[in-house]
Amino acid sequence: MEWQHNGDEIKSRKKKLRLLFILFVSGLLVLTLYSNTLLTMNLTKVWTIVGRQEEFVQSFTGSGVLEPVNEVSLSNKAGWTIKAIKVRAGDVVKKGQTLVVYESIDAENQYLDAKVQVEQQQLAIEGIQDRYIEAASSGDDTQLRSANRDLESARLTLEMQKRNLNTMKADLVSNRELKAPFDGIAMKVNAVEGISSASAGPDVLITSSLQGYQFHVQVPVAISGHFTIGQKLDVQVGQLDEASMVEGIVSWMENKESQVDITVTVRNERLRGGEQALLDLRFASGSTGGIVVPSSAIHKEGNETFVYIVEERKGPLGNTSHVRKMPVKTGDSNESETVVQQGIFPDSPIIMQSSEPVVMDGERVRVMS
Repeated sequence: MEWQHNGDEIKSRKKKLRLLFILFVSGLLVLTLYSNTLLTMNLTKVWTIVGRQEEFVQSFTGSGVLEPVNEVSLSNKAGWTIKAIKVRAGDVVKKGQTLVVYESIDAENQYLDAKVQVEQQQLAIEGIQDRYIEAASSGDDTQLRSANRDLESARLTLEMQKRNLNTMKADLVSNRELKAPFDGIAMKVNAVEGISSASAGPDVLITSSLQGYQFHVQVPVAISGHFTIGQKLDVQVGQLDEASMVEGIVSWMENKESQVDITVTVRNERLRGGEQALLDLRFASGSTGGIVVPSSAIHKEGNETFVYIVEERKGPLGNTSHVRKMPVKTGDSNESETVVQQGIFPDSPIIMQSSEPVVMDGERVRVMS
């Protein structure tokens, strides 16, 4: 009986030891799992994206105010008084059309005086001719030579007076009226009747309707290769409900340090100048291959360009996530995205955001969905 009692006691003790061992191992597992969970909860949180393999599109938006390609300020060269105004601001004018009429009493009187002088000189020549005839009849060689010299001098004076008279007449004709030098639009009319020409700026400011209007935009060097002189572009003119599309042509390009200045010319009979012009363009990138990622995911330190990705590592308690710094080679970019040509795979989880300001290469992190 005593032997049987001792055997039962040993069995009972072994059961207790096994139970204690199981509880101890279970406790270790629970503590390990709990501590791992606590550790995971305290890890830096990261949010990731996967790049896209697709055609990369670059965009450009630029605006400017339409200005005349050819604009001429017109006034009376002699500063004559304005007699009548034949045009108003905004009027369409034709080449040779009278815009302003002028008058100058002094200039007209000077012309009339010069005309009288010519007539007087002609009379003087007739008198000298009479003396010449008398000298020839009398046979007086001295008087004949004198009359001949006076006659030649009087004729030279008459030629000079006629030239001056013709010049005055031409000036009267040209200065009496201001005419349009080409087909266009009278943008400004500053002329005022009764005052001298150009007293308040040019009498008339006229723009050419044939040569059209232009505006200037500044294009980043990265996309300037998509523009060429002579290239046709769609230009939005006007604002909101009044906007319309017209054809524009790249007429000039000038390289600057960090940009290219481009001039776009438009021609349309409805334009008057001063309208707002807008370019809203999309270009397919010439780069082949690569992965499109947000530009904010790309980092630079000196000459090094890199992204942070999440790398899964196997462990006894499951996989863990760690940061890996990946050097990359980039290509084209726009305002928000960049093409990564080398360094990552299409399915690489790229870190876009983290709960801490900085993540470190090799650091264990918690990936948020």
